[in-house]
Amino acid sequence: MSENSTARGRGGLGSRRGAILGALLDTLQSEAKTLGLDILLVTPEPAVFSAAQHARRNREAKGSKHWDPDDAEMTEARRLGGLAASGHLALFLGVGVSMAAGLPSWGTLIDELGKRVGSELPTDFASLDALDQAEYLASAMGGAEKLNDAVIEIIGRKQKVALAHALLAGMGCREVVTTNYDGLYEKAVEATRRRRPTILPWEAVGEERPWLLKLHGDIDRSPSIVLTRRDFVLFDAKSRPAGSLLQALLLTKHVLIVGASLNDGNVIRLAMEVDEYLQKSKVKSIRGTFVDTSGVEARQHLWRDQFRWFVCEGTEREDRVRRMEMFLDAVAAFAATDVHWLLDERFDGLLGERDREVVEGARCLMADTRGASGLLAPLKSALSNLGAH
Repeated sequence: MSENSTARGRGGLGSRRGAILGALLDTLQSEAKTLGLDILLVTPEPAVFSAAQHARRNREAKGSKHWDPDDAEMTEARRLGGLAASGHLALFLGVGVSMAAGLPSWGTLIDELGKRVGSELPTDFASLDALDQAEYLASAMGGAEKLNDAVIEIIGRKQKVALAHALLAGMGCREVVTTNYDGLYEKAVEATRRRRPTILPWEAVGEERPWLLKLHGDIDRSPSIVLTRRDFVLFDAKSRPAGSLLQALLLTKHVLIVGASLNDGNVIRLAMEVDEYLQKSKVKSIRGTFVDTSGVEARQHLWRDQFRWFVCEGTEREDRVRRMEMFLDAVAAFAATDVHWLLDERFDGLLGERDREVVEGARCLMADTRGASGLLAPLKSALSNLGAH
């Protein structure tokens, strides 16, 4: 479905989208249970997206079990969604977010790079730490530039985002940090019809644009890639402002960590420096929520004083990732606001009788602003943002 398609005669029943949307959600939920599969409903139109999320939340509030997470997990989803809606949620994205789109994990990337060196690898290469393996491969390939070119070739420029990218983009967070090199999160944001985020540190931050800090480099800027021991050792000297920006988020926002393992030396150091700083001030606060698909319980103990922990249950990694996606879906639903569709006639089917009366009054008010002076421009803008025409 594309924006304005029904007005042009493609799709039909455009004026009754609210009623049709409610019936569609009920049917899809019933079929998903009957068939034992997941069904993904996608729309590029912000008004339809917000209306659908409203309808899903409304059904949940009335007792319909719309999501699989239990009551405690749904309480957490509501809390995180509320933080996103108020602008207080920031994101930290690791490689696990992009793996579902076909990109390699860190270990797989090193293995693929190793194949390019082939028989030249020493027999004890596997005994090296991952960073030292990358350092060795850079030397064997003839330098960091050739290693980075190989990284870009292996990763490729994927066009299809993973489900997690789309769900995270739907939260509308304005501050995002990632250790990923790819451009898939940016593509997911653009698909929501929001403005593409400013990519730091290579682009200037715009007043109305969200930003995305690529902590370990960008696939379109190969010299920026951080992979080897040397890259990590020199990170603070070369990229201290980037690390400070992540620390500022940990101090001032609630950071939702997805797809990361918290074994990145730089990230651990930055988080521990924040913790040490706050301990001196005798301030105790939870600085984020870690969505864990690793199945490693000990890690939760290590970070229990810094982060809330959402453990994705499941014996296989695929099961845990699916659990993560269902949780992120719930968070995105509670992050959505009822701004784009509320005064749009097409969605009257989602409103109760009293609400329709109030909405009709607001539409009449919008009509009354036509021809008014510029003094009423803020009022007209507010009504327009709610879907009035």
